[in-house]
This record gives sequence, C-alpha cells and structure tokens, in this order.
Amino acid sequence: MKLKIGDNIVYGGSGVCQVEDIKDISFFHEEPQTYYVLKPLFAKQASLVYVPKENSAQVSRIHPVMSKKEAISLIDTLPITLGTWIDDRNERKEKFNAVIANGTREEILGLINLIVTHASLLSKEGKHLNAQDDRVLYEAKNRMNNEFAIALNIEPDNVSELIQQKTGLEIFA
Repeated sequence: MKLKIGDNIVYGGSGVCQVEDIKDISFFHEEPQTYYVLKPLFAKQASLVYVPKENSAQVSRIHPVMSKKEAISLIDTLPITLGTWIDDRNERKEKFNAVIANGTREEILGLINLIVTHASLLSKEGKHLNAQDDRVLYEAKNRMNNEFAIALNIEPDNVSELIQQKTGLEIFA
C-alpha cells in the first residue's frame, strides 16, 4: 500500500487516522528512520502515532478505509455473529483486545454484537457489563463508527441512526 500525506487509513488499535507526514526521525539518538506520522481522527486528545516505514510488522497493520460501497455492503450483512461468550475474564480480555487491535471489520462488528447480546441478557437479570467489557464495547463501536463515518461521508454520531434505519438494529446505540 503506497501511502501519501493526507490519506485516511485504519491503523490497528488506533482506528481511523490521517497520514500527517512521512519523514525521517531520530528517536533516542539512533540513526534516523523514515516514519509514517499518523494522526488519529476523531480523537479527543491530540496525539500522533509513529510507524517505522521499514517495520513490516507495524506497516502490515495499516489498511485503507473501506469504500462507500464496502460500508453499505457491510451494514447490509448485520448482525454478524462472533463465537460465544468467554466466561473467563482474563481470557476474554485477551481475545477481545486482540480483535480490537488486529481484527477484521467483520470480527469487530461480530464482537460488538456479542457484547451487546450479552449485555441484554445481563440486563434481564438486573445486571450490567463490567467495566472491562464496557470499555471494549466502547472502543469497538468508536472504531467502526469512525470508519463508517469516513466511508459514508457522515458524522460519527449519525452512524448509529443510519444503521438502525437500514437494519432495524440498535447495536450502535
């Protein structure tokens, strides 16, 4: 994937980013390396992500933002089912975080559906998600809302309404 300044991309756990710069940087007095300087879009805090251009493992986590056609097609496939609930909290945390950081769009949407379904079951028992699962759900929704927003040229806050109108699902609410 050939990147240029101004491109919108998805980078691992950082989500939707814009390539702000491609430049040589020397960290910790080492030889300068060429880095992709990524600015996460929709981030509440100003931050930059530096990805060494020659580090194939990190560069492989950069993907193009889905197209409008891909976004509509993906919405049309909802809901997506992803496995079953993992009772062991530590194992669940590890698996869920791996999906957020490295999962496909379908896996992330399946994760959202899995957590929302579990939350619904808990609600019927007068319970709610624990903070860890709630945080993962927030991160997954945020990442997908942001990517859908870029692909469909709408505000992230309008993604939930659009999905509900097209599918009748409230998984992004």
